[in-house]
Amino acid sequence: MKRLRYSIIFVLFLGLAVNVSAQRKKVGLVLSGGGAKGVAHIGVLQVLEKAGIPVDVIVGTSMGSIVGGLYAIGYTADQLDSLVRAQDWMFLLSDKVNRYDLSFSEKEYDAKYVLSFPFERGRRRPVGFIRGQNVYNLFTDLTIGHHDSLDFLKLPIPFACVAADVLNRQEVVMTDGNLVRAMRASMAIPGAFTPVMAGDRVLVDGGVLNNFPTDVARALGAEIVIGVDVQADLMAEDKLESVSGVIPQIINLLCMNKHEENVKLADLVIRPNVKGYSAASFSARAIDSLLTRGKVAALQDWGEIMRVKELIGGQNEKVADQPAVYLPEEFDIRDIRVEGLTTKQEGWVRRKMRLRENSAVTLADIHREVAMLYGTKAFSAVSYRLLGKPPYDLVLELQAQPMSAVNVGFRFDTEEMAAILLNTTLNYKALRGSQVALTGRLSQNPYVKIEYSLENTFLRRFNLAYMFRYNDVNYYHKGEKMNNVTYRYHFGELGLSSLYFRNFKFQVGLRYEYFDYNSLLFANEEEIIDVRPEGFFSYYGLAQLDTYDRRFYPNRGISFLASYSIYTDNMGTYDGGAPFSALSLNFTPVIAVSDRLKMLPAVYGRVLIGNNPAYSYLNCMGGTVFGRYAAQQIPFLGINHVGVFENSLLVGRLELRQRAGRKHYFSLVGNYAMQDDSFFDIFGRKGIWGGGVGYSRDSYLGPIDLMFSLSDWNKKLEFYFNLGFYF
Repeated sequence: MKRLRYSIIFVLFLGLAVNVSAQRKKVGLVLSGGGAKGVAHIGVLQVLEKAGIPVDVIVGTSMGSIVGGLYAIGYTADQLDSLVRAQDWMFLLSDKVNRYDLSFSEKEYDAKYVLSFPFERGRRRPVGFIRGQNVYNLFTDLTIGHHDSLDFLKLPIPFACVAADVLNRQEVVMTDGNLVRAMRASMAIPGAFTPVMAGDRVLVDGGVLNNFPTDVARALGAEIVIGVDVQADLMAEDKLESVSGVIPQIINLLCMNKHEENVKLADLVIRPNVKGYSAASFSARAIDSLLTRGKVAALQDWGEIMRVKELIGGQNEKVADQPAVYLPEEFDIRDIRVEGLTTKQEGWVRRKMRLRENSAVTLADIHREVAMLYGTKAFSAVSYRLLGKPPYDLVLELQAQPMSAVNVGFRFDTEEMAAILLNTTLNYKALRGSQVALTGRLSQNPYVKIEYSLENTFLRRFNLAYMFRYNDVNYYHKGEKMNNVTYRYHFGELGLSSLYFRNFKFQVGLRYEYFDYNSLLFANEEEIIDVRPEGFFSYYGLAQLDTYDRRFYPNRGISFLASYSIYTDNMGTYDGGAPFSALSLNFTPVIAVSDRLKMLPAVYGRVLIGNNPAYSYLNCMGGTVFGRYAAQQIPFLGINHVGVFENSLLVGRLELRQRAGRKHYFSLVGNYAMQDDSFFDIFGRKGIWGGGVGYSRDSYLGPIDLMFSLSDWNKKLEFYFNLGFYF
């Protein structure tokens, strides 16, 4: 009996021992920061999934927090692979708005400036170059169903991420709250992204204090820690001879804090080869290479991965597959809340919104509303959350502090050589607000302009402007210099616009222009014209439609402008008789022949109506852009320099533009101009033929254009080069 009792006790003890040995250990996965280099984490995850390595807790810093946070809520490594390949990272890592979503007044400022430095008036807060509007909303899209305040340790995979509080100089481990805000805080590279404000904390990229947080994983109970480290090694002395080498070195030094100690806490550290790539290597080619390098590094450590798998134990326990995340095409919305505005401002937003409560909406619908509101530039940030369970409560979060900015533009071309554009724009209030803009151009023909505008809730805009410009212009006739005109130009405008749609504007107003002629030098004494200083009032109206997706190299859309002006010298008559007038038209659609080949037909021209129009308003043609030296100047390929033409001038143009690669363009252009003093006789005269071939590149500094052209007017080969935006 006693022997039987001992046998039973021995069997029970043996079973317990077997059970203990079979129980697997808790596994922590740690993903370091590294900007774009953190894409390699995904390649490592794909191999770990293949190896059957379980993940019980995941901790990340910076890009590691983004990959880790999405993996924690259910995205598979393959899904993350597809996501990072599909993104336009240059757009995401900026605060740009798709041009279609800009308000019309903002379209007029679009694509002029190389650098823009936003600032907030009357409010002190830490800033960076990028507010993170676009990347924040991408995170929001990808985390639908997890927008409520959460306990991150109760996600499908418990998760934590690391940020740094620069105000209190403390490491902050985030394990609850708003998941999107936590990921955004962890990646806020100081000086590049604006910090995230959380109560009395100012949170930035956690890499400055703990870039490889294995200690956090251990503190959360991880018994086995696998780390993926994409931090670059410190560079040798010979690589530190330029700013481009010193800055990454400083960043790497900051990220070295606690690094050696934390490496020792890992059971396995996988180090993808990130040589040759930086935190900003977000090109499609770099993304593809970094994903591959992550896989290669993990496969090279396959033996070590298997060794760690043995340490984990639980070999008979099947590792559950990571459940893939699928977002529905439509979301049922119950209530819509608008936060961050006054009651009056909220009323304006609700009147503009197309979304309705108790309805089904798509993600595209939400994107449209967010882009429309952000595109007004009345808000420094616009985001959304879907709270609760379906039907969701949609919350729009708006920061109504208007953004002011200092802007810098630059251009170099073979006409005026160098030109610099400087602008300061001050915004007052967010909605129904006013704006003051001061703009100056430094060039051969400099100017300064100050403009005040006021917009109300019905998107009508009142504007008052004054400009002074000094002009020194050579006029040509059939390729030969005809005369040189120098004068001081004063311009005043009082206008009223109705901006009922983002892409359409109707405006009426009154202008005064004074031409203070200094000298006219003529090459031919027989063509001398007696021109004296003169001033004119004009009453004008214009209608403008602009649906281009891009100001330069558009892929779709229409540009249309029609204007009519009546000119007088004393508010009612002209030189004792009836006033003369001018009618202008410009129509240029984009026709997509294929994804890369676009056809841009155009018709534009100007007709002077009345007797003896003033010299200052005679039709001018030449060059590549409208209004180069005078407001009425229209372009014509084959005539590089500006010339004076007859009272009725009409141009037909056809451009074929072929894209090669992502940013290279080749164009073939033909244009034909007709002119006569009478519009009704314009089709009876022989016209002017011209055309050319060109190459362009879409660069950060603006368009780079090389154009060779020829016309039967000049009868000689013309060459034109431009670098920078047109202004």
